[in-house]
Amino acid sequence: MDTAVQADERTSVFDRETLLVGTVDIALLTALILYGQYSHGLVDGIPALLEALAPFLLGWVAMTALSGLYTRNSTASVIGTARLTALTWIAAANIGLSLRVSPFLDGSAAWPFGLVITGFGLVALVGWRVGYAVITRR
Repeated sequence: MDTAVQADERTSVFDRETLLVGTVDIALLTALILYGQYSHGLVDGIPALLEALAPFLLGWVAMTALSGLYTRNSTASVIGTARLTALTWIAAANIGLSLRVSPFLDGSAAWPFGLVITGFGLVALVGWRVGYAVITRR
């Protein structure tokens, strides 16, 4: 007897592809923020670097959980990959910026910093994820 089987597009949170994509995402964000810190001469030891990284990584983790970025088969559609990654990063960058200028952290930012981190983050994250989606397209 033939029966219809519904295929769910969600994948396990701990599969190899999700681990790879998440690791590259975090590595790209870390490299982007550390490059900015070094290029502006803002490096004042490991604690300062971690304080610069933490707001954006916290924002990224929070927004990926809310958007379901790592629970979906995000490489199935190139357009869907770009859209979901862009929306997730824009929200995460806003959280990171809000945390960075909060009184809880010893940080501040000139007004163009928000544009720079959001723009370069979009280029890095969306660019790599779209490239990965194109390469692994089945």
